[in-house]
Amino acid sequence: MKKPLNEISNSAFYARFNGWFETSSAIGLHLSNKRNISSVSKNLRFLQRGLTGNRGLIASSYMDEWSILQPYLLYYWPISFYEVSAILYELKTRAVLPDINSVLDLGSGPGPASFAAQTFGAMRASLVDKSKRALAMASAIAAKGRRKNLNLEIIEYCASIEDFCAPKGESYDLIIAANSLNELWADSPDGILRRRDLVLRFLPNLQPEGILIIVEPSAHYTSIPLLELRDSLLAADLNGFSLACLGPCPHSFACPMLDQVKKPCFSEWQWNLPPSVRELADCAGLDRDSLKASWVALKKQKNRGKDKEALQDNKIGSFDSADLRGRIVSEPMLNKAGRVRYIVCTNRGLRVTISAPRNDPTAENLGFFGLGRGDLIAANGLEIRGESHFGIAPGSQLEVLMRAPRI
Repeated sequence: MKKPLNEISNSAFYARFNGWFETSSAIGLHLSNKRNISSVSKNLRFLQRGLTGNRGLIASSYMDEWSILQPYLLYYWPISFYEVSAILYELKTRAVLPDINSVLDLGSGPGPASFAAQTFGAMRASLVDKSKRALAMASAIAAKGRRKNLNLEIIEYCASIEDFCAPKGESYDLIIAANSLNELWADSPDGILRRRDLVLRFLPNLQPEGILIIVEPSAHYTSIPLLELRDSLLAADLNGFSLACLGPCPHSFACPMLDQVKKPCFSEWQWNLPPSVRELADCAGLDRDSLKASWVALKKQKNRGKDKEALQDNKIGSFDSADLRGRIVSEPMLNKAGRVRYIVCTNRGLRVTISAPRNDPTAENLGFFGLGRGDLIAANGLEIRGESHFGIAPGSQLEVLMRAPRI
């Protein structure tokens, strides 16, 4: 029997989620005529092209312009807010989310990531951004939220991420960089190494049980560099410590999506768009029916030395059993033979496929055709159909360990 979806909207966080979204939207609407949706959507299209089209706005101080900050508050702010909320909710469901009190938000803009963290317990957030207006807007959202008993202390640091140094003795339960690192050294041949060194610079400020989260858009040109950054960070030796991956990956091995032909890897969450976001998206001609983001969550651990090397060696090779445990990293795909197939990233760091004939009764009873991107599964009794290919067969068992959150 299939387990129900993880629905954030049915959790105790519902009021806080809505409260912060409504607060941000109200401030965004106040910046100009509420009814002038045409003007806002025009500015939104300009912002969208500058960030994901020609990328002419990246690494610039675009949030200092009210004409840009307003559509950001009304459109991209809730997208980032709900994406980070879904990530934190997934980590909480997987029992790897620590208690969060303090946050360091790198490249924060008006703070959507920090406000998402508040719904999971954060009381204080240090926001780092080079836009004074964006930081002031975050403080305004926090001030207005207090009238609704939504409490988050905002500490503003107007600086670029590269130039910022955390105050001596300050430590954080969560360090997050949401949609910001991809803008640094984007065209530099050593851009990944420079991002890695930047991230490592902040690790001394991470609490022993704290976590580091990096979030990027799901596009090829942002997702693949994030996977490369992930591998570079996991390979770093930090004087007796190293980093372990808490999510979304079910392992801390090198990313199998980078083998041979590099492929992006991202999460997708079903999202019931708020009416105001839907209206703005439709008017701007933007396709928005779900949330998509590439992300990685890391924590510090003691080095495992030879054990770590042995684990890395153990991932190499073919499966010697018909058991499978991992994460769905694709949509369902129908091949020419009439089989529905998913790509799975396994807990051994391998990329494999699992499939079943369309309308197969065994697969139907197991809930196989209801699987989705981001679901964690465990299966056994599978048919081995070739190297790294498995099939549902009579007697197979399938358990959904976690479904991707639905907002």
